[in-house]
Amino acid sequence: MNKNIKNLNDEIFTLNAEFSADTRVDKINGGIGIYLDNIGQPFVIPIVKKIASSLDFSNFNYLPISGDPVFLEESSKLVLGNSLYKEYKNKIIKQGTDGGTNGLFIWASLIKFTNPNPTIIVSNPTWENHKKIFKHCGFNVVEYNHINKLGFFDFESFQKTISKYPDSFILFHGGSTHNPTGVNPSTEEWKKISQITKKNNNYVLFDFAYLGLGENIEKDSFPIRHFLEKKNKIAVVISYSKNMTLYQHRVGVLLIPTLKIKAKENNETIIKYLFRLVNQTPTAFGEIIVKNVLSNQEYKKEWIKSLSEMNKNIQKRRELFNQYTNNLFSEVVHQKGLYSLLKITPKQTKILKNKHGIYLLSTGRINFGGLAINKIPKLTEAINSLKI
Repeated sequence: MNKNIKNLNDEIFTLNAEFSADTRVDKINGGIGIYLDNIGQPFVIPIVKKIASSLDFSNFNYLPISGDPVFLEESSKLVLGNSLYKEYKNKIIKQGTDGGTNGLFIWASLIKFTNPNPTIIVSNPTWENHKKIFKHCGFNVVEYNHINKLGFFDFESFQKTISKYPDSFILFHGGSTHNPTGVNPSTEEWKKISQITKKNNNYVLFDFAYLGLGENIEKDSFPIRHFLEKKNKIAVVISYSKNMTLYQHRVGVLLIPTLKIKAKENNETIIKYLFRLVNQTPTAFGEIIVKNVLSNQEYKKEWIKSLSEMNKNIQKRRELFNQYTNNLFSEVVHQKGLYSLLKITPKQTKILKNKHGIYLLSTGRINFGGLAINKIPKLTEAINSLKI
């Protein structure tokens, strides 16, 4: 195979295909980013299932090019909070997208449309698709080290890196989650980052793929709200794949708060043009479900309760994993979100796959969200046999 074509393969979906083809009954998929219940069965949030089953399917007409207006408004309120939403209500660009990935691509296309040589700074490691998207869109991609030797966010590496690139773009994972490490800046570090990036004239993009699945909606939204309160230049891409269990329905939204209505109108025109080239209009099914959840206070409470239960289950799995590996990976207990990065080598991940039917990314990323509790003893026994 041509080397350039081979490099286009996506490890996550390649690994998932291998897992599906594996005939071993006790196999474990720790790679693909989905949430399963505690016995490893597919899970749909109850209120989402209820709404989906009650929808009226008599009208399949197009949505407006920006998406369902109520969906866009409620998504903005959810992330910004009511007071900031009121302040920016008429100055926010709101574009419904086909999932978070599409939102990132549309934002990158907007920046490239107006900036011929953009530089974006990303964490190392990050979600593998980030670098692919931005390189494809013509960005110069610069990395900083995300985790220091003590296992915390490497603030020094970040600060040193961005000091070399004033006026550049910066990608952060939204809220309390980071893919693949589960390690995030502290509240005080977020505040310092806001000061530094504003002084450095950086434009910050938050990829908010796990809203509510770090700690809760309010705490996860803190960085976005704080940056906006301090008048940092930001954009936010929200995905509802994980937090509404709408993976295959590809629901997302791109939000860009602006300081002036004229700037909003100009960039909105460009975004609509770019979105129509690729998508025509957003998909309606998922947007209507999300709209119904967020616009009804009782439904919203049920959804938030489900998110809390999902978080408790993920934390329980982390604690059991730590217990069965005799504190060898004790850091996972304190990390947030679905993922952690285990300190194992690509060679060891191959052993886990070939010998034990355990599928992890070659980086050692594990998805606790998809790990059934009854699978943890087998998983940890295999990892312990590696003699790390």
